[in-house]
Amino acid sequence: MLIEKIPIVPEIMRIDTRTQAIDMQQIGNRRFLFNPKTGVLVLGRQYQETSLVNASHAVELADAGITKDFDDFVRGWIGTGRNYPKGVIHFAPCVDSGNISLFDRAFDTLEMFRENGALAGTVVRGFGSRWEQPLSAILTDLQKEEQKPSLRQQLRKTPEGKAVRHRKENQQQR
Repeated sequence: MLIEKIPIVPEIMRIDTRTQAIDMQQIGNRRFLFNPKTGVLVLGRQYQETSLVNASHAVELADAGITKDFDDFVRGWIGTGRNYPKGVIHFAPCVDSGNISLFDRAFDTLEMFRENGALAGTVVRGFGSRWEQPLSAILTDLQKEEQKPSLRQQLRKTPEGKAVRHRKENQQQR
């Protein structure tokens, strides 16, 4: 199935993540609501640092045309900026590992954001037992993408012929 990449606009966006993709790194500061069952992602209005926030997750979900199953949506804020150059995913309410259903849906939400521009260094707030952690601490396969090979790994890749020491003609044998 072909995925359509769509541009970020300041208005409320309703996105079917099964057929559409965004670049999270282009988002400044806005609410998100994601339903892992349906793949629907709603991005609230784009807010500036100094603007008055005069809505709620529920209002913006209704403004997107969804008036049922509010509790099926994982909610929070996302964006990039001065303090979060690689982005931040902030769950609101916080996701506690004691609530297995919400925890699983929030994990699916993180995987969805990874597919839509979240980076290993994207900060995740309000997930699990830690208040703030990099996405790579949760989705550990992201660590491999940014990890440089150690010196030992580099040496193992050196062809064996280069590691062999050759005797010179004038060198004495022992």
